[in-house]
Amino acid sequence: MGKYGKNNGNNQGEVDSPVAPGWMVTYGDIMGLLLTFFVLLLSYSTIKEEAFRRAISSFQEALGVLPQDRSVMNFEHIPAVRLSPPLPPEEIMKRIRNAISGAGLRESVRVKLEREGIRITIQTPILFDSGKADLRPDALPVLDELVKIFGESPNDVVVEGHTDNVPIHTPEFPSNWELSTARAISVTRYFFQKGNLKAARFAVAGYGEYHPVAANDTPEGRQENRRVEILLKNIEQTEAPEVKEGGT
Repeated sequence: MGKYGKNNGNNQGEVDSPVAPGWMVTYGDIMGLLLTFFVLLLSYSTIKEEAFRRAISSFQEALGVLPQDRSVMNFEHIPAVRLSPPLPPEEIMKRIRNAISGAGLRESVRVKLEREGIRITIQTPILFDSGKADLRPDALPVLDELVKIFGESPNDVVVEGHTDNVPIHTPEFPSNWELSTARAISVTRYFFQKGNLKAARFAVAGYGEYHPVAANDTPEGRQENRRVEILLKNIEQTEAPEVKEGGT
């Protein structure tokens, strides 16, 4: 119970307020001292607004947060890239024929426009020695022109090797399939090395003697069948998506 004051002679006695515990007075004094201490610390420290903003900005950029007036990329200074349109088939055929004429190979190289694209047929004696798959230098001018054309157009390319029906049995080439495939690979590898072209654009096939264009019962017919065909596919076929049949 709280203590009450004395009666000063009046009929109504004056009542004193309850006395607070001693620990509360001490606690209040400590809080007052702490408040005074922090006020003094704050008065001694000065915050520079510009330095504070720079620090906050650096922290935001470190977290990937950019101000509204800034962009990750400055598109104003990016130069415009002009993509050259693909060469028309007529222009490609003209350039190939000019290269053939310049190399004196009109009798050994033919160019034909087909539904699938432009087919270049090169007789094997121009490209390879008999039974070999190493390129001869005679056909390099034509191949060099093809490298330039392939580098200027995005068309896919198919390189096919063909032989006559004369069997071959060597340690390197057990059959005409191996020989025709190796010759197609040699031509394709030359394109890669000379023009730094993307391998994904090229396909290689070796058909052996099984896709003849002439009868094999004459020397002239067998010479026609010994060939490498290079198909520069149409853009439509190059860009057409692959359609896979359903199945399990």
